[in-house]
Amino acid sequence: CHMGAMKAAAHSLTERQMVFLIMNTILFQKNVAADPTEAFTKGATTGESFLVAFFGRMQENGVDNIELPDFIFCSFILMCAFELLNFGVKRSGYIFNAKLIPVRGKHLDDFSVVDLTFISLNKLATIPFVYFLIKYMYHEPNALWSLQKATLVNVLLPIVPFFIIYDFFYTLLHWALHIQAIYGFIHKHHHRQKAPSRANTDAVNVHPIEFFLGEYNHLFAIFIYTHILGLEVHVLMLPFIFTMAAFMTGFNHTRFDSKIIVKGVTLYDSKWHDVHHRIPQSNYGQYTNFWDMCFGTFRAYDPNDRVNPKNQLDPKTGKSLGYEAPERIPKSE
Repeated sequence: CHMGAMKAAAHSLTERQMVFLIMNTILFQKNVAADPTEAFTKGATTGESFLVAFFGRMQENGVDNIELPDFIFCSFILMCAFELLNFGVKRSGYIFNAKLIPVRGKHLDDFSVVDLTFISLNKLATIPFVYFLIKYMYHEPNALWSLQKATLVNVLLPIVPFFIIYDFFYTLLHWALHIQAIYGFIHKHHHRQKAPSRANTDAVNVHPIEFFLGEYNHLFAIFIYTHILGLEVHVLMLPFIFTMAAFMTGFNHTRFDSKIIVKGVTLYDSKWHDVHHRIPQSNYGQYTNFWDMCFGTFRAYDPNDRVNPKNQLDPKTGKSLGYEAPERIPKSE
């Protein structure tokens, strides 16, 4: 039987390899021989599905020796997941009938060539980031992979400390990017958008240097939690924190009034980041403004701020009501 063969192989496989073996068995109900490596090799050579062979190669090679076709396959899945999350963020507000934040700043109605280039480069830059993240977790002793060792303590408990650690360094980074001598070279590009609305697309419309620093700050926060503080986390924590991160970052760049309130305490409010896009010297935090409150840079949302009717967005086009298409210079005959 499947479970019997898996138990027999447990002594010769690492925890990480067992994860791939269990996934292969559950997903495809594949007969597992006494030697799992032999079973995987046989599956790969007898023309079985690509996914079966993929899990086999990952079990055998690990992260360090991933083959190019597998890397491309994972990259494709990652890009699809990114677009799916972005779609989910943009549609979820309408599905749940979320209240809209009035547009007070000038909306960036049209992307320039530079905008589209930065967005594309930053989406692609997510691929190596995820690879290095998984590689770190693969080798970190305090990162657990065994499904039997997954508990609330190592899967869900680290989520809050992770965001607190992340935002401490991100708040300082974001503040530094607003220093006048630096601002024009990197962060000014992102603030061309005074009223973000396109969810994660507007979120990643930043200078590639800024995207790199912000993205790898996630890995730095995990490094501090696991290596510096010496605390254990389970790899299953990653889908939770990065799904939450994607949604919070996305909602920060929509017109949806989104909040996370626990026992009367507001931990997250998308309006806070909307304030930052209009009044840049405030609300530097990404996921929470806890550190802004500590550093004195927090600015509350004021519903009485002036609203320009022409700046409101057309729900059909996503552009300002007063939008005028740029004139195109006719080609010379």
